[in-house]
Amino acid sequence: MYQRGSVQRRIGGRVRGAVAVAVAAGLAVTLAACGSDSGGGSSAAASPAAASASSGPDLSGVTLRVATYPAAIGGDEALLKAAGLLDTPYKVRFQTYPDGGAQTGAVNQGSADLARGSGVANVLIAAGGTKPNFVSVATLRLPTSLQWTVAKKGITSIADLRGKKVAYTKNTTTQYFLLKQLASAGLTFKDIQPVPLTPADGLSALLGGSVDALAGFGKTVQVAVAKGNPILADGGPILKGSLGGLVGAYNAYTSDLDDPAKSAAIADYIGRIEASFAWTRAHPAEWDKITATNTNQPLESVTANFKASENSANSAVGPVDPKALTDQQAIADTFQAAGLLPGKVDVAGSYNTKLNPAIAAAIASYKAKFPANFAVTTVK
Repeated sequence: MYQRGSVQRRIGGRVRGAVAVAVAAGLAVTLAACGSDSGGGSSAAASPAAASASSGPDLSGVTLRVATYPAAIGGDEALLKAAGLLDTPYKVRFQTYPDGGAQTGAVNQGSADLARGSGVANVLIAAGGTKPNFVSVATLRLPTSLQWTVAKKGITSIADLRGKKVAYTKNTTTQYFLLKQLASAGLTFKDIQPVPLTPADGLSALLGGSVDALAGFGKTVQVAVAKGNPILADGGPILKGSLGGLVGAYNAYTSDLDDPAKSAAIADYIGRIEASFAWTRAHPAEWDKITATNTNQPLESVTANFKASENSANSAVGPVDPKALTDQQAIADTFQAAGLLPGKVDVAGSYNTKLNPAIAAAIASYKAKFPANFAVTTVK
């Protein structure tokens, strides 16, 4: 189900193969599918200097397989590279997947060690009838901008979607906010023709006329709107939970938590992601240029969107937060009420706080190293 494509190697800090360009092309309007892009990856070699400076377990023999988004839709590799934090004391092999459900699925199958997953992806995999092989070890909070349902010209409201074909990405936040939007108009999934597609395929289907609407996020909906497709509803307000942003998690392969070296690498990696988020807010001009290049968007648009999104809720990752569990339980209950889950899901059972102290310590060490970056909470 989660097929891995060809692996692109990172050797001596240089990427062989134009990863960002290839991914951006995969999201282009002219491409009909992106299946061949899912599961590709790159590998970052461990730094001897970083290894010698580290304390605790020897990490030089660790390879952390990280399932992430491609650069064109906000992957970890581009983020860490921009912040100058790819020089890890362990090897990192990035594997790209088009959505959080596929990333968490890769961890669940044991083909990846760590992945971002939305609250929705975690809930649905936990409800899949088999015991998950992953646990959430960190709480991820992201801005909720650019989470829209867009449609063909002539369709002006969610109520107009009755009987229409609506694309969404299964097991992701798009399915959740679409459910809530339909409910607000007195509709359910049974009142539309749901069409589960990857983000890129959904965009192509909408622009090609084979579906009537698309529940999507990020660049996919921005491209649709730029082509004249109207926004029917904003999913952002639906996704704002008690933490003020979209709640997700970093999910780890369960058996990795019994390996002291791999656990230490996971905690350090999450600390680096938090430090990278801080770097983007402290260096918005640099980050906006990188994002504009990776996503093939106008710099002005990227700048405005980044400022608005980060000032509504700072991107952040940290130890497991009980509030996140409450938010995700509400998501599970929504899917169950819609008849999309076989039974009650205990979200708390899919979380593990074993790495909380190590993650907190890693983040504290990066805050001490980069105090000026962490001091910036508002993008100007």
